[in-house]
Amino acid sequence: MPGGAVSPAALGFDHAAPDQTVRPVDESRDSMMTIVRAPGAFRAAGAALLLVALLTSCAAPGPAAPPPTFRPSTPTATATAASAPTLRVATTCDALLPAASAEAAAGTGVQAREWAPTTRNPVEFGDLRAGALTCEYRGELAAGSTWLAPDVFVGVLPTLGANDRFGALATIAGVTVDGDRYFACPVSAGSTPTSCLFGAIVGDYQVIGTVTYPDRTTLDQAAVRKVFDDATAVVGRLGAPAPLWQPSGGSLRGVTSSDGFVPLVRIAAGLGVPSVYSPKSEGGEYTTTQLASAQLSGAYWSDFVDEGSAASVGIAVLPGGSSYYDDVKRTPVPGTSDIQAVPGLGDDAYLSMFRIAMPGGPGSPIPYLDVKVKNSWLQLSDAPPAVLEQLAREVIANLS
Repeated sequence: MPGGAVSPAALGFDHAAPDQTVRPVDESRDSMMTIVRAPGAFRAAGAALLLVALLTSCAAPGPAAPPPTFRPSTPTATATAASAPTLRVATTCDALLPAASAEAAAGTGVQAREWAPTTRNPVEFGDLRAGALTCEYRGELAAGSTWLAPDVFVGVLPTLGANDRFGALATIAGVTVDGDRYFACPVSAGSTPTSCLFGAIVGDYQVIGTVTYPDRTTLDQAAVRKVFDDATAVVGRLGAPAPLWQPSGGSLRGVTSSDGFVPLVRIAAGLGVPSVYSPKSEGGEYTTTQLASAQLSGAYWSDFVDEGSAASVGIAVLPGGSSYYDDVKRTPVPGTSDIQAVPGLGDDAYLSMFRIAMPGGPGSPIPYLDVKVKNSWLQLSDAPPAVLEQLAREVIANLS
């Protein structure tokens, strides 16, 4: 399940992250133009594609029923000794992105939209884990579309100087990043702009946003610029954020590369094949979070497949993310079924099947193993249950 991507409804797409099933690299999902915000999930037939033409906003198709909200998009009071990740941005969406400003930028009526996961990937919770604030407004669906709509998104990510990923999503979309800021409304040949992307490093924070116009009407760049300028001004008045929350008792070690879970030879042995490689993993066009925040907490996902694509497995980890494991277990992502407890693995674990929502109906079932262990969330998918459990034990031992 791991894959995921970027959104700022913001780069012109929604917040879907990849579900982690590996498929041949020449799948239709990989044949697209430029990625604006490709929320990590680009595997599996029909997995919500968040890669879109640079100037076309694409929000991944959502489930028929609205998914549950796991956290309000505005700050909430927290106990002195927090037992879960806390919001580290001391402002609200009303101040950061007022409804009137969002409506002016969108050029039409829009409503506040609270974040909810769109795939099974734990890394999709990376922005929450990092204590970020995300604010979004969305309008009515475009005529003839089941997912494309006017969208205004602004997010604030506390980085405390860890800005090496700043502008990564904009660069993928072909936008030039000038030092510590960027603002552009790209135009493709023969068309008017359909989205604007902006971002800035402001003290110990990053401000990242997008405004999308699916009907290809001319953007009001002055209104969009006002959203950007006002947001950066609000953040400029904030004090330094608190350090990244860490659980009492520690967590699994973070991962930064595909071979960080366990050596690839161990994954190959578990799958019963000579060798494996990773066709896609966290980062670049496969970024799972809206604000490219995964590296701040050590969150990572990767798909693994053998040369003949006969065997595959997905692995994802969210260090310190056990509270989100609890949320999703309590209120499963639509498409989840056949939940079975797995005793004796971690602090809690369960197997389930997941079917991706596709235009023609649910996709083929994909097996998932979710594990709550050492205050963290580990997930493996797309292999027989016995293989998932064996590999999970090896990953836990290696990351503990």
